[in-house]
Amino acid sequence: MTDSKQTGKNDRQLLLEIMHANTKTSAEDLLMNYKGMLYPRVLCNVDMFQALETFDAREDDLLIATYPKNGTNWMIQILHEMVSLVHNREILLDTQWIEFGNPEMLARFKDRPSPRILATHLNFKNVPRSIFEKKVKILLLVRNPKDTAVSFYNFHNNLDSLPSYNTWDSFFKDFTNGKVVFGQYFDFFATWEKHFNNKTMMAITYEEMKMDYPTALKKISEFFQLLLTEEQINLVASRTSFNSMKDKSENTHGKLGDSFFRKGDIGDWKNYFTEDQSKEVDALFEKYLADTKLGKMLNYDKYCKF
Repeated sequence: MTDSKQTGKNDRQLLLEIMHANTKTSAEDLLMNYKGMLYPRVLCNVDMFQALETFDAREDDLLIATYPKNGTNWMIQILHEMVSLVHNREILLDTQWIEFGNPEMLARFKDRPSPRILATHLNFKNVPRSIFEKKVKILLLVRNPKDTAVSFYNFHNNLDSLPSYNTWDSFFKDFTNGKVVFGQYFDFFATWEKHFNNKTMMAITYEEMKMDYPTALKKISEFFQLLLTEEQINLVASRTSFNSMKDKSENTHGKLGDSFFRKGDIGDWKNYFTEDQSKEVDALFEKYLADTKLGKMLNYDKYCKF
């Protein structure tokens, strides 16, 4: 993997180029299995996971934990705007995913000024222990499983670094069986739910943010102790609306902008799911999340029923 010092580009730009430049091959070549979990091979490697075991978190780190296609890039931009306003300086929008890249990139996290904005798609059990030892505040962003699946399906077919699917049905089978990168959706959130700590963790839903954005932004800023005025909250809202981010996605995500910011709608799943598929996900929800705090937050009947 190319070093940023040799190119003059930051690590985020290098990773985006790698994701775009990769030539699709077989699924086996694009995926790696580490301790029973699938990961994108062009972004993850064994050396990086081993280096993560000694990752040194800071007490004032801001961590976003999400399953893929649950609004990670949206939340990164939100925190970027908030931190920049609070500190009255432009914060570098560099690599945030702690598991992507190589050990050299991870080592460069040490040079980042506080507060560092970090993100991860890792299951709770694979997150570096120092995150919890330092009592880092963690924001868990949750999106309903059916829209997540549809967004993930389109992401696979638009991104060269992930296997493409000939049909929605074939992807749906892998999604429900957990044979996709970062594992099964329900296992991911059920595991985080099991270890949820109200003092250091906050959960917010993608749907909640879409329905009442200013209120959601206020909750996020207060949780991370990024005290913003109402005027500043409105400024963040205008700068990080879906349309605003999509318009500037070429600057923030290069040629992959359209892949990261496709629709952002609620309810697109109804254009893909069969009735049987919908019932299958309903059953998984009942098994894993229905009786949990996260499950109740999802307002499942409103957003996930025909």
